[in-house]
Amino acid sequence: MLRIPYGLDRLPRTLRLDDPRLPAVTVADAPLRLNSEPLPPAAMPDVIGDHAARVAAMTAWLQGLCGDYAPLRQRFIAAYVACVGAEIAARRAALADELRRYDGLYAPEDLLWSAPRPLPRAWLPAGNECVFAEIAFWDGEKPIAIELSARATPRQDALQRAGIAVVRLAPEALADLPARLPELVCEYWRGTRLPMSPFRRAIPRGVVVA
Repeated sequence: MLRIPYGLDRLPRTLRLDDPRLPAVTVADAPLRLNSEPLPPAAMPDVIGDHAARVAAMTAWLQGLCGDYAPLRQRFIAAYVACVGAEIAARRAALADELRRYDGLYAPEDLLWSAPRPLPRAWLPAGNECVFAEIAFWDGEKPIAIELSARATPRQDALQRAGIAVVRLAPEALADLPARLPELVCEYWRGTRLPMSPFRRAIPRGVVVA
């Protein structure tokens, strides 16, 4: 398993990577998806059955991890969420047929939460150090770094020297993510089990009275 810190411009020198106070996600041999972990309770909207409100909440939460002065990262998040939603819309009829056996329990939109989860401001372990990536994904085997720049940058060079795959996207490329990120956004639900929501809350343990 690998622990990836995210949402930070720099790593605190006083905290180890396994410190629970450090915002991080643990990945293994499965892709990291939007529903791999529950959304933080504070980010969950107080609505039930409102898919659009939940998509907006997920988008806002991910954008909040991008940093205060990072409009391109925030644009990427918005474009990415719209892109994975469009992938479902384009195949809605076929997906509805596949889900019909569950007698209305699931809708095609529920599969959106199986999309790969972007990690803004990720720190990708490389040997004895961590390398910063503007956005990162975990595909089940390795990280994929997204760099938002029209030209190569020293940060991109550092990622590549660390052996990390890099996809560089110029600002205008955000309008065509399916062509630039096909392995992430095309039929991303393949191989998943039943649809699962990231808007699930932990069930408090009951008190057993003898």
